[in-house]
Amino acid sequence: MATVERLPGPRGNWLLGSLPAIRQDMLGFFETCQREYGDAAYFRVGQRRSMLLSHPDDIEQVLVTDNKKFIKNFALSFFLRPLLGNGLLINEGQDWLRQRRLIQPTFARPRLEHYSQAMVDLTQRMLSTWQNGDERDLAREMMQLTMAIAGKTLLGVDVGGRYQQVVECLESVMRDFLARFRSPLPIPYWFPTFGNWRLKRTIRRLDAVLQQMIDERRTAIEGQGEIPGDFLSLLITARDETDGKPLSNQQLRDEVMTMFLAGHETTANALSWTWYLLGQHPEEQQRVRQEVDNVLAGRVPTPADVPRLMHCERVIKEAMRLYPPAYVVGRRCEEDCTIGEHFIPAMTNVLMCQWLVHRDERWFDEPAEFIPNRWTSEFSHSLPKYAYFPFGGGPRACIGNHFAMLEGVLVLALMAQRVELELIDREPLPIMPAITLRPGKPVDMRVQLRA
Repeated sequence: MATVERLPGPRGNWLLGSLPAIRQDMLGFFETCQREYGDAAYFRVGQRRSMLLSHPDDIEQVLVTDNKKFIKNFALSFFLRPLLGNGLLINEGQDWLRQRRLIQPTFARPRLEHYSQAMVDLTQRMLSTWQNGDERDLAREMMQLTMAIAGKTLLGVDVGGRYQQVVECLESVMRDFLARFRSPLPIPYWFPTFGNWRLKRTIRRLDAVLQQMIDERRTAIEGQGEIPGDFLSLLITARDETDGKPLSNQQLRDEVMTMFLAGHETTANALSWTWYLLGQHPEEQQRVRQEVDNVLAGRVPTPADVPRLMHCERVIKEAMRLYPPAYVVGRRCEEDCTIGEHFIPAMTNVLMCQWLVHRDERWFDEPAEFIPNRWTSEFSHSLPKYAYFPFGGGPRACIGNHFAMLEGVLVLALMAQRVELELIDREPLPIMPAITLRPGKPVDMRVQLRA
């Protein structure tokens, strides 16, 4: 069996490993690893061992075939636990399975169709404030819209004026995550430092906002005398199968924090990158408008229209190929294992980078180009299963993937029906790989209302 010293990959600095290269350009470092070492590259970040896997077959083995040999990776559990607690994204074992079973009905098809009305109504509300010639930051607009949709559909409340407070808190958390991730020796959260004090204060502010929403929903349920079908109402009224007890306040808080934040951040980024690409390719924006006009004939979209809005769906799939909001998936093996032909030592963080795999010329012709029409049914079926995995995969695939795709298609169709958007700055948009893959600066676009 191979030893750690003989595993292929960059040796890096004797103390920091590859941390300086990752700090400078994380995605570029991943690209270099694959180019120089192939589909399995071993490296260190400080004293933390990592393996980058880039072949779809190996990724499927980690996420699906041998998924029980792996747990969530160090970065996710260590850096995000203070924010998300033991919510669905981070928890493990039987507790996680119980959570998944409890939450799954919230994303069943009948519920998604019910949520679609709020998606359409809130998008219309946003568009009603836009005027000819307006200059709008689409990244900010999409973040505000998807947060409002997550609040209404998942929590059953109106986010309203709380948006700015939540955004400020999230920006602070994002900066803290990046600083800790880039540190060779992350300081534990319990240690009394100014950074830890600031993070705890930020999380308390977020907790207060979410608790206000939870209290509003509890009051509404008591007043209605029946249980609505939204995610929060389901959690509030849930009872344990064994002892009949409701979720504790901490459990409720962790699940709401996880679903509310994950339910809007990734979709906002997907839509922001979609409009950035459509701004770069006006001919594709025109194709979207033509399809929307033909299918909808002036009325608002419904879930029944989605199967016919094929180009809208292809545009979003292609945008998530080039700019996957969840750009890297991580697991940690608890014992020595072999994935494909690659030996992986115990306690190694295994990274699988969607950004890298989605741009691999072995699976995609002209991989750096925005070509929505590549997503024919034949092409999709010909791809290796994990050559495209924007929502992860296996038992821990994103529980809200159908919710996100429905929201993306409906929002895109409704916006294309009402407005044309032109990029103000056509220079390449910088990328900020943090918790999600965000635009590195505002996505400024000029609005032209359609008749």
